[in-house]
Amino acid sequence: MRQQRSGAAERLREMSAIFVTGTGTNVGKTHVCGLLLDFLRKKDIAAGYQKWVATGPEFPPADLEACLRMAQLPLVPELVSSQVVYHFALPASPHLAAERAGSGAVVDPELIRARYQEMLACHELLMVEGVGGLMVPLNRELLLVDLLRELKMPTLVVAKSGLGTINHTLLSLEALRHRDIPVLGVVCSDAAPDEDGMLAEDNMRTIAGMGRVRVFGRLRRSADSFQARSDFVPVGRAIAEALGF
Repeated sequence: MRQQRSGAAERLREMSAIFVTGTGTNVGKTHVCGLLLDFLRKKDIAAGYQKWVATGPEFPPADLEACLRMAQLPLVPELVSSQVVYHFALPASPHLAAERAGSGAVVDPELIRARYQEMLACHELLMVEGVGGLMVPLNRELLLVDLLRELKMPTLVVAKSGLGTINHTLLSLEALRHRDIPVLGVVCSDAAPDEDGMLAEDNMRTIAGMGRVRVFGRLRRSADSFQARSDFVPVGRAIAEALGF
């Protein structure tokens, strides 16, 4: 039986969704989403995954395939349009990728809202992966963070473990708090197998203290999916606890 939730955890849980953002591109958002999805489903939590915009030539979208593979879930063709609302071939910011797709393509937040609500109704917890960082333009008039502000989703920040991460992470936390978006916490992800451990540990301590945020842990780079899932367990346990599961 689940432990009784704290008031803060209960409020987070009532949202039924979390947003997973990165401090930039290629920091490990998809990797964390796949690991967290796998962890939650192993706890019999009906968790799902959605990405509002994916860019890149692969179809089905590479992020969706990578997330499902890490979560040990099959790709169901009939669900792809709900799991990934927009897909554009150009690997660029959504506003530009849509424009280059031609035929007047544009990211419409109304469609995102509708697909989000549909997926939300089907899951105990819906995990939404961002695209790039928070300040990415969805179209020429709307930043990703502004849509997130409207939906008020608790947000998990994925940051690099190594050099340069303090600035990027603190700026991301400031952008969220400036818009009254709930911050769930931070996960640090190694960019390379030989990441400087001393630097990574101090980065996490500094981000936690100066950013006034919970850092759930550090994920070391591993090509072995079994090892990655095993390493994620304490991080997943801490996130689930923060969500009230």
